[in-house]
Amino acid sequence: MKVWLKRILIGLVCAFLVALVGIAIFLLTFDPNAYKNKLQEIVYARYERTLTIDGDIELSLFPRIGLSVQQVSLSDRGSSDLFASVESARLAVAIWPLMFNRLVVDHVAVSGFRAWLVRDSDGNYNFRDLLSARKTAALPAPDLASPLTALAGTVGAAQAVVSAAAGKPASAADLDTAGQAELPQPLGFEAAGRAAPQQGATDLHIDIAGLTLRNGQLHLHDKKNGYVGHITNLELNTGRMTADQPFDLAFRGRLLGSFPTADARFEGQALVKFNTDQKTYSAQRVNVQVNGLLGELQAKSVGLRGNLAYSEYSQMFSAAGLDFAVQGEVLGPQPVKNLEATLAVPQLKLDRSQAELHVEKLSLRVRGLRPDDTFQMGLDAPSLLVSPDSAGGEPLTATLQLEDKQERVALVLGMSGLGGNASALTLKELKLDGRIQSGEQRVQVNMTSPASWKVFEERGALSAMRGDVRIEHPALPGGTFEFPFIGSVSADLQKGDIRSDLDAVLSGSKLGLSLGVQGLDRPQVSFALQADQLDFNTLFPAASSVVAPDSPAAEAGKKAEKPAEPAPAAEARPADEAPAPARVFDLSFLESVDLSGKVEVGQLKVQALEAEAFKATVRAVEGKLSITDVQAQLYDGLLAGQLSATAANDMALDMSLSDIAMEPFVQALSGKNVVSGVGTLRAHLKSRGMTLPALTAALDGALQLRVRDGAVRGIDVAQTLRQVQDLVRSVTTGDMNNAPLAFNVGAQTAFSALDADLGITKGQATVQKLNLASPAVRATQGKPANIDLVNRQLDVMVNLRVSGSATAARDLREMRGVTVPLRVSGPFAQPSYQVQWNEIAGAAVREAVKSGLLELLGNQLDSALPEVAPPVSPSAQPAPGPAPAAPKDPVRSLGEALKGLLGQ
Repeated sequence: MKVWLKRILIGLVCAFLVALVGIAIFLLTFDPNAYKNKLQEIVYARYERTLTIDGDIELSLFPRIGLSVQQVSLSDRGSSDLFASVESARLAVAIWPLMFNRLVVDHVAVSGFRAWLVRDSDGNYNFRDLLSARKTAALPAPDLASPLTALAGTVGAAQAVVSAAAGKPASAADLDTAGQAELPQPLGFEAAGRAAPQQGATDLHIDIAGLTLRNGQLHLHDKKNGYVGHITNLELNTGRMTADQPFDLAFRGRLLGSFPTADARFEGQALVKFNTDQKTYSAQRVNVQVNGLLGELQAKSVGLRGNLAYSEYSQMFSAAGLDFAVQGEVLGPQPVKNLEATLAVPQLKLDRSQAELHVEKLSLRVRGLRPDDTFQMGLDAPSLLVSPDSAGGEPLTATLQLEDKQERVALVLGMSGLGGNASALTLKELKLDGRIQSGEQRVQVNMTSPASWKVFEERGALSAMRGDVRIEHPALPGGTFEFPFIGSVSADLQKGDIRSDLDAVLSGSKLGLSLGVQGLDRPQVSFALQADQLDFNTLFPAASSVVAPDSPAAEAGKKAEKPAEPAPAAEARPADEAPAPARVFDLSFLESVDLSGKVEVGQLKVQALEAEAFKATVRAVEGKLSITDVQAQLYDGLLAGQLSATAANDMALDMSLSDIAMEPFVQALSGKNVVSGVGTLRAHLKSRGMTLPALTAALDGALQLRVRDGAVRGIDVAQTLRQVQDLVRSVTTGDMNNAPLAFNVGAQTAFSALDADLGITKGQATVQKLNLASPAVRATQGKPANIDLVNRQLDVMVNLRVSGSATAARDLREMRGVTVPLRVSGPFAQPSYQVQWNEIAGAAVREAVKSGLLELLGNQLDSALPEVAPPVSPSAQPAPGPAPAAPKDPVRSLGEALKGLLGQ
């Protein structure tokens, strides 16, 4: 025993002396800066990157091997562009673990680290080659000087001495190793003439006592998606880092982005564990906080807590106790204020290699305030378990609520009866309940259907849809309208094909809708709608005219019955009486629409308009919508034409109505009975705008109307001429009234033909032709002949003349040859007409005098045609005494009798 003890002591002393001598020689002769160029050559040969070391490399041995380097940079592969740089780095390596193929690194401190990460258009990052494990040709070994060899030999000799002291004779291999041993090569390099060590007991194990990173920067440029971002002021601290052992990690920094825009600060900590051999990564006790601008999200707080794990080989992701919360507001074209979102997942496991999904008590809540409404969303999944053998779980519920001043929407989606397995999922019931309330209208939709989904084939279907739609509105008969529907939906996402068939019964008539979608990137949609009857008034009822007796509307109606005093012209309209904003029609969606379809309806009703055998073909592609082959039978006539619109809100109409009954057609179109007869209407119109006022202001085109054997309601032009005739007969009494006359719904002008042509420019119409032929009177257009469609007013002069047979116009024989201008003016809702006496005072009345009309006025005018006295010269002085009575001018007397009306 004493002999063995002496041998051990002697061996240890010899080993210590040999190591001490070798280290002394190494310290006196080794200069690490002499190997900069050789190291740069090795890096370039291995990675085709340029390594630059501007600072000095400092090396120390006691108590550990220490290395300190400054001003180091590395270029991109095959380029002079900078990839990464370090202002300074310092680390220390324990000597003794190197003998057992372990690299134990003391605390690593890095300052001023910068990296430029670039992703090309193919999705490859510029550091991909640094992580690849590709094989390369053998590289020349670094020509380390004899001091390094001596140091390695000293270590090998010490190993041999220890073995001998322990009673184990040194083998030839040991002695050879002692003379030729080398220090462990830098990571990623192999010694000349040697193969890389095989996976197993000879692997190099890394153990880092801790890492500190200060003033770090990461710059990312994603050329594939166009993202540009930066992380600055990055600070990172870790505990002891070794493979397959958890260690603490704390970090903080600032995120800046150009696209998308970002300016946020973040910090967090976690207990991290990784195994590079098994490619497993986990983070326990995660606590991350972010606040600032993240794209369109102005985050007051973004927090993540929980435990996360991921396995790259099995593609397994798991989470436990996960809580994710967001508070802030969304900026941009669709802003959201007071945004609050929370996601709680007590347990989640997704294993793609095993086709397993396990979820427990998942809960999602989102709410916020948009400019026009508030919204709330929710999702609850109490339990969900899917495996290759089976699938099951408790019912899943999703909700959505939208509410504004006018509308309220509530949707509830439920899924129950989950079955099948991971490759083929089934649902006993997929249920949708929806309620939409807009003003007085309320719509309820209920739908249920079994469902199926082929996971790997990406095919699914709602095989037996059934449901009901209920509409409640005071304007509907009985206040409600309800209809059932059935149908099916199938989808094949791999082929990009979706098909749907829907059948409904509306008021006892059938309606069928077939829908097909081909291609999901740019969908091509086709449809076919067929219906026996389709009444849009029941689907979209107009505002109710029923007013409660005590409602504000009723009080306003009572006040309206009293004559209102005109407000001063300068008085501004109160804010609460401001007109409602015009509804916007934005057709820009046509840029991304590819739609084709056909519509066939037996009986169609839109508001008061009714049509039969309606047909149309719809095509929308490349930003243009065309509705062609429009055909219908309405009011004993035929409708034919086409419409078009573009994404830039250009619209055009080319349509004709032939041989229609004008009275019911105009009554249905305008709500007024103004004309009757059999007519033909042709319209060629075009406009551009996003609101109805803008479309009206930009309206151009032409209208042509031809009506036969009808009547114009509200005015009797023959009676008007009789009034003019009677008025002229009674001029001597001065009993006249020149006030405008309102249209009388009981009066009418019968005609055998009515022709009218309108030319429209920028919302202003001009009557280019007007020809009304009645049994006694003919009417033509005069000047002005303007119709203001923008302000809904008209100012049209109509010239009336007696025509027709002597029998028809025998009571108007005195007005033959006289043109009576009739001016129709005022708003569309309440027009009025007025005889333009000043237009007929000179010519018409004088003509009437010459024709003997004044003889009918009585004997008091029989001698009313003396010669007119010559005018008196201004320089002549009147003779003293009473002036003689001057003879009367009958025309002047007639003007005086009309009290100035005839001469004005």
